[in-house]
Amino acid sequence: IEQGDELSNRAMLVRPFKNGLLFDRQITQSIVSYVVGEIPKGERLRCVIGIPSDLIQKQEREVFNILNDSGIAECYAVNRAVAALIGAGGSPLDSVISVNVGASATEIVVLHNGLVTFTSRSPIGGEDFDKAVKQYIGEQGGVNVSLSVARAIKEQLGSVWHGKEESCVDIEGTLSLTGNSVKMSISSEDIVGVFEKPLHSLLMAVANAIKKIPLDQVEKIFAGGIVLTGGGSMIHGLDLMMSKVLGISVRQPSDPIDSVAKGLSIINSKIPVKGKAGRKNVTDVIATYYKDIK
Repeated sequence: IEQGDELSNRAMLVRPFKNGLLFDRQITQSIVSYVVGEIPKGERLRCVIGIPSDLIQKQEREVFNILNDSGIAECYAVNRAVAALIGAGGSPLDSVISVNVGASATEIVVLHNGLVTFTSRSPIGGEDFDKAVKQYIGEQGGVNVSLSVARAIKEQLGSVWHGKEESCVDIEGTLSLTGNSVKMSISSEDIVGVFEKPLHSLLMAVANAIKKIPLDQVEKIFAGGIVLTGGGSMIHGLDLMMSKVLGISVRQPSDPIDSVAKGLSIINSKIPVKGKAGRKNVTDVIATYYKDIK
């Protein structure tokens, strides 16, 4: 936040991570250092972070360096979809497919008997559904709305099925040709079909993961089904649509948006306290912590 000569404050929203990757090291370092600075002095810090499946080792090391430079001696990383599964009440010992739909990407992990057998990251997320709403409104008489307005419409009215309880919202946008302000009403039935493209991309990404399952694992993994999490998964009817199209059960926690954070906290409690500095990706060994407990 910068303070101007006339004592007016200007705030700039920044995204230190973009599409799941480190975008601005300096800003990220500042944010982490500020948070660490709020923790009482003298406490030993340990951090478990969620990372995308396609994060290259150089980027992973850079994230660890940021945490170390901020005063966190012991750092662990884990795939976001694995963390989401655990945060949703699952276990890394399950045979299951975890699908975490984030803002800009979807993380998919297939687990079988404690082993991560497949991971993928698809560039489709909740923001693509927001853009679909924005595009639809733009085609209705050339009306422009912000992505934040489009997101609010999606959250209040969005559904991938017809039959959602009818409701509508009044919005204000600007005409493309003149820039004049204009008001219009949008109903839940109006926007059902606008999600076709991002929905198709999401379903194809999950279908591709299913195709990678070896035949001898299919029965058990299908019995475990899909665990659907992430803020981008909260559009009405998505779990049912995914189940019907892919022919596999889909379950969703009551608070899918918090699944990754909850999972990371649980994982932190499972990792043995070593009392020394360390940095490690524990995605492939999480199951061993659960086996040791049992």
